[in-house]
Amino acid sequence: MKNKLIIAGILGCFAFLVSSCKKETSSMSEELITSKASASAVNPSSNIGILSTLWDGDANLGTGVFKTLNVDAPATLAAVNNATYGKIWRFTKAIGSNRCEVHAAQNFDAVEGDDIYLGWRSQLSMTSSVTTNALFQWKAYGANMTQNYPIVFKTVSGNFKLMHTASGGANTFIWSAPVSVNNWNTFVLRIKVSRDAAIGFMEFWFNGVKQNLSNGTQRYYGRTLDAEYCDPKWGVYGASSELIENRVHGLKIASTYAEAAP
Repeated sequence: MKNKLIIAGILGCFAFLVSSCKKETSSMSEELITSKASASAVNPSSNIGILSTLWDGDANLGTGVFKTLNVDAPATLAAVNNATYGKIWRFTKAIGSNRCEVHAAQNFDAVEGDDIYLGWRSQLSMTSSVTTNALFQWKAYGANMTQNYPIVFKTVSGNFKLMHTASGGANTFIWSAPVSVNNWNTFVLRIKVSRDAAIGFMEFWFNGVKQNLSNGTQRYYGRTLDAEYCDPKWGVYGASSELIENRVHGLKIASTYAEAAP
C-alpha cells in the first residue's frame, strides 16, 4: 500500500510538470508570434508586396489623375491606343498654340525633405532642331517665388536639355543629349525636395542609364522647392509656330527608382 502511494505521488508530480511545460511552451510561442507581428508593424519594409507608388498617371485612369489641364486651343490632349503600350497620353500642340500641358498630380503634394522619383516614357514627333520651353517642368506655385521653375526638361537646337534654375533666375544646363524623334525614350528624375540648396538635389536616368551631370558627378545639388509648393507638368510648352506631338506613357511618382522606371 505504501509503495502504491509513493508511485501515485511520483506520477502526479510528473503529470504536473508536463502540464506546466506545455503551458510555458504555449506562452513562449504566443510571445514569439506577437513579437514578429510587432516587428512587422514597426518595419513595414519587411512585408513583401508593399508598393512604393505615390501617384499613377496611367491614361486608363482618365484626366482626373491631373490637377489641371493647361491646353490652349487649338491644342488637344487625348488618351489613345498604342500598339506597344496600350493606352497613352497624346499631347498635340498645334500651330498657333503655345501650350499643351497637364499640371499633375492629383492627391500628391511634395513637401520639404521628400525624396521622390518621377518616371515616364515619351515619343516626340517634331522637327528635331526646334527649341521648346518645356516638355517637363517641376513648377513652383504661390507666393514668395524666386525660381518659378526649379527643374525643366526641354529641347534646344537639336538637343535634349535638363535645366536647373536657382533663386534669382540663373539657369544651368546640367545634362544634354541629341534629340531623338519618333523613338520611345525613358526618363526617371530623382528629386530631393528642399529649399536648402545644400540639401536639395537631382539625379537623372535616360533610357535606363544613370547619367553623369555637368558637375562631373551623378548628383547635382541645388534648391528644388520654391514659393508655396512645386508640382510636375508634362506635355509641350513653347514653339507656337510648330506642330509638335508628344506621346507619353508610364507616368509615375514613386519613392524608389524601381517603381518609377517605365
